[in-house]
Amino acid sequence: MEHWYRAHGMVIRSTVELPLPPGAGTPDLVLRRGDDRPVPSARPGGRRLAELSGPDGRLFYSLGTDGDRTVLRYPGLCDFAGDRDLAGVTVHLHPGVDPGLLAVLAGGTLLAVHLMLRHELVLHASAVQTDDHAVAFVGASGMGKSTLAAALCGMVDGCGLVADDVLRVDRTDTGVIRVYPGSTESRLRMSAGGLADTAAPGAVRPTADGRLALRPATTADGPLPLAACVVPRPSRDVQEASVHRLAPARALVRMAQFPRVAGWGEPASMDRAFQQLADLVERLPVFEATVPWGPPFRPEMLSGLLAAVSGR
Repeated sequence: MEHWYRAHGMVIRSTVELPLPPGAGTPDLVLRRGDDRPVPSARPGGRRLAELSGPDGRLFYSLGTDGDRTVLRYPGLCDFAGDRDLAGVTVHLHPGVDPGLLAVLAGGTLLAVHLMLRHELVLHASAVQTDDHAVAFVGASGMGKSTLAAALCGMVDGCGLVADDVLRVDRTDTGVIRVYPGSTESRLRMSAGGLADTAAPGAVRPTADGRLALRPATTADGPLPLAACVVPRPSRDVQEASVHRLAPARALVRMAQFPRVAGWGEPASMDRAFQQLADLVERLPVFEATVPWGPPFRPEMLSGLLAAVSGR
């Protein structure tokens, strides 16, 4: 069965069901489920673009390109194999691996890699819509960006989810920084499961990587101007949120610490992404926000945080 989506400003045709908004049109990316086959621990051939290993040297993933063929490999899990930009991709699952993992990896890293190969700026961020603009929460895994976005969507009137974990950002011809709708779910760690207690029936499901996917009542339906970026700093020692704006130079250093595709090493792409990020921090406010460790959160704390960083 084929599924059609419009996400990150692209049309996607996929035989793998993904947590993305529905859409139609000429596809920019085609994803097909191929036959299951063993996925080796060796790196894919060709020039390496990105790679991430654990402290013990175990390879988490590796991205290699050779001529017109590019492979994103998760050893022992799956191979995403396709053309140069991974616009036409066949995924092969390692025998015995939970097929539900494909939606997690394809909707996250694969889309981020494809966007980067297209020279787009991708943030490791979750974003929410408030009024006619968006606010992005940027950070590494475990810093609370998905938790804050889900809490805002569930507890603050007028908030809707723009994207979770992968956020495409660009600049219009008139200089407006905008973001695009992505995932229709927030993937939460089990410790944030309390946010699911008041969710609508059927809006919460477990994911293949041991998290909870929470679908909010409202999602963005088109590109939005980005009002601010926020780097959260959860703390067990505070009850109220506090924010301070970073100077552009500090903001650039801070934002650069959280790449969506860790281990990217291709020099031309890195230079381009750095210049795009530098342009972003010159045009938009970037805040660090100390927030209570949660959930539970108080709606008034969330509303105050949003007002402080969005200037509304």
